Amino acid sequence: MNLRDFLLMAVVHVRGTAVVVFMLVILHECCNVRASPSSRGYSEAASPTSQMDIFMPGVVPLKHDQYFCTGKQVTLDTNLYITMLKAHAKMEDAHHMLLFGCEVPGSRQAVWGCEFLGKVCKTGLKIIYAWARNAPPTTLPHDVGFRIGAGTGINHLVLQVHYAHPFPASKTDYSGINLSITSLTPKYLAGIWILAADSTQRIPPDRKKVHIDVECQVNIPKTIYPFAYRVHTHTLGTVVTGYRVKNGVWTLLGKGNPQWPQAFYPMDQAYAVNDEDFLAARCTYDSTDRERVTKIGSTANDEMCNFYIMYYTDAQGGQAYGECSNYIQELTDHFPMDSDVPLPPNPLLDELHEAGHDGAIESNDDLVPVPKIVEEWPASALHLGDVGGIAVDGRQSVHVFHRSHRMWNKLTFDERYNLQNSYRKPIDGDTVVTLDSGTGSIVSQWGANLFYMPHGITIDTHGNVWLTDVGSHQVYKFPAGGAAQPLLTLGVHFEPGRDAQHFCQPSDVAVHSSGEFYVADGYCNSRIMKFAADGSLITQWPVAVPERINPVIHSITLAEDKGLICAVVRMKTLINCYNLDGSFVQTIQHDEFKPQLFAIEYSSNFGGVLYAVNGNPSLQSGVQLQGFTINITTGEILNTWKPLAKPFQIPHDLAISPDGSTVFVAELKNSNIYKFQAESTKHQSVRKDAPVDTAAHKNNVVQGVAIPIASQTHTAKLRANLETDNVKEADSHQGAAGDMSASMIIMALLAVPVLLMIIITVFIRLKRQGRLNGIQSWMTGYQPPSDKFNLGNILNRHHGFDRVSTEESDHEIDPLRDSDSDVDEYTSPVTKA
Repeated sequence: MNLRDFLLMAVVHVRGTAVVVFMLVILHECCNVRASPSSRGYSEAASPTSQMDIFMPGVVPLKHDQYFCTGKQVTLDTNLYITMLKAHAKMEDAHHMLLFGCEVPGSRQAVWGCEFLGKVCKTGLKIIYAWARNAPPTTLPHDVGFRIGAGTGINHLVLQVHYAHPFPASKTDYSGINLSITSLTPKYLAGIWILAADSTQRIPPDRKKVHIDVECQVNIPKTIYPFAYRVHTHTLGTVVTGYRVKNGVWTLLGKGNPQWPQAFYPMDQAYAVNDEDFLAARCTYDSTDRERVTKIGSTANDEMCNFYIMYYTDAQGGQAYGECSNYIQELTDHFPMDSDVPLPPNPLLDELHEAGHDGAIESNDDLVPVPKIVEEWPASALHLGDVGGIAVDGRQSVHVFHRSHRMWNKLTFDERYNLQNSYRKPIDGDTVVTLDSGTGSIVSQWGANLFYMPHGITIDTHGNVWLTDVGSHQVYKFPAGGAAQPLLTLGVHFEPGRDAQHFCQPSDVAVHSSGEFYVADGYCNSRIMKFAADGSLITQWPVAVPERINPVIHSITLAEDKGLICAVVRMKTLINCYNLDGSFVQTIQHDEFKPQLFAIEYSSNFGGVLYAVNGNPSLQSGVQLQGFTINITTGEILNTWKPLAKPFQIPHDLAISPDGSTVFVAELKNSNIYKFQAESTKHQSVRKDAPVDTAAHKNNVVQGVAIPIASQTHTAKLRANLETDNVKEADSHQGAAGDMSASMIIMALLAVPVLLMIIITVFIRLKRQGRLNGIQSWMTGYQPPSDKFNLGNILNRHHGFDRVSTEESDHEIDPLRDSDSDVDEYTSPVTKA
């Protein structure tokens, strides 16, 4: 907003003839605006340039490495062009921010969790800007802009913020970006080309120099002209270099210290990159102080290797975005000798980095405790039938769903999955057993004459027991403790099918806190079905296409805080994760999962991990059966675990205690149930906050997910107790306040013209200094270290260090692209080792 617009708005809203006349005089003198009957409102159409703010609406990250997104729709009536981007954030709060253009955003909510790129945008994802480490603003050269709006595929702008650590409950975040946008078509389009290493790269421990290289040959319709660059790694990075390779000649585009403020810095000149030229980048790391292998990944404990190129190209037919993560050995062998030589010290940039005191607490994956077998548990032998499933409730009780004397063999079903007549009598023994988690002794049993071939069991947050019966092809919901009749029954008795009313050997259930639930349908149909709490079908989607060997969907688990539902494809030995609406997010696959992967369970502890167990039903020799702890975000196996004296034989299902401290594994045969205890939880990477009033927060807090709090109400909510304590004191002074009210009103009315004169004086001085944008930072409370607003600075000018500028001396290239959104810049739909 400029001074003219500000004063026009003030004229419309301020009442009082003397004040209006005074302000019109100021408008006439400083802005060449005369009084007019039509000057009754404010319109951005009066100027081709306007401002857009994209800020977090007040979020409270409650876990390490959380990602939140918020977005704004872009007008589709015309093209708009972004000419400047200015971050309003502090590195001690926001680890990094990324601005994306989307055709369809990941959500229509005010704020949503977005660890994965599939959650940022559903379609049409393009990266526009990044910020990290207190980088300054970014202004594009004259006649250059990022095109958005009609016909560009950028219908929405989405801001993603990565929070490295949890906030205290009393703190909310409003980090964001201010954009300058114009409707005037520039001569050149701005674009971003990203060279980023993929997830297969590893950095070994205790090495002084480790290289990771990225190279690609460009295929572009028009010449691009790189003019600025930005580098990004995490803490191990020492130097990143980028090159253009043309006809065997290497030209340095940029060289940066990734520990300095991660801004876009200008190149020596604008270099031409033509079709079939090569781009190459090298990241150098120092891992001498690290004792573990570090992978390229999406958390603050991983590393990244990104070289961003900001360029301009012809507005007619030019390509606005590009990326590559290739490795070309012929180029790697010819990197210049000085590509890994660090830059000399820069006291100012070093000081700015230190001033940010990032202080990122390393929630090392190494610190996720390894489950250790608890010997001599249960205290006495259990006499159970074949175990279908196991679950743990909120009181730490263990529930086992078993088949009593019944067994599943090749004669149990016909070729169309119908249960044979000889099995169509319910099991007459109890099939649901509740165990004391401390001793393993039986507490209660139920379930006789209800089931035909038990399989999966799930306990929801209310203690309800959900069971799947592959024999009857049905899913049941029972109250806690069991009952003679279920609360809810889905599926048609003894009828396998593929439509909305039928299941075919359903294997598992996962229940959301909202009451919605998901069914793995399972052995025959290989699909996930999502239901409302009343049992009505919401949606369904296939997990795998049936092949000659049916890819059984054997187990599912809900990561509610991540917004994911994950499923085990048993014979394919992989895990597929989806958004809660069924859109695909990622696949996790490792050779260690073979020969078959049987079960998974999610725990929100330790930053969010999956526990899994493999099996060997065909009894192949040389197979190692074990449990796995997996980072759900990156797909990395964090640790493995297994019993010592008595190895796994046929593990079939597993369950996790609510606090993540205990893992139970149930084997199909021999009544074997194993208990594993975390060796230590003192290093737990998820912060344990003090207890909160769940009644007051139940509509806002969901296990570390964003807490959107309206700006006009959040202070009152956080300070409710304080206000209650002060009620009596306020009442005691009510009479005195009434006596003074008339005087206060008169004083306020007299002060209004004086206050307006002061504001107008400040705005005039801001205009002369070209710092009107700074007022927004002052009002929102966010001050980039390099551009702090201070009233004294307005009245007493002082010019400091100009960090970087483009070829135009009046343009400053600032930091806009932080790739720390580590997940956003690092994305691989399939994580495979």
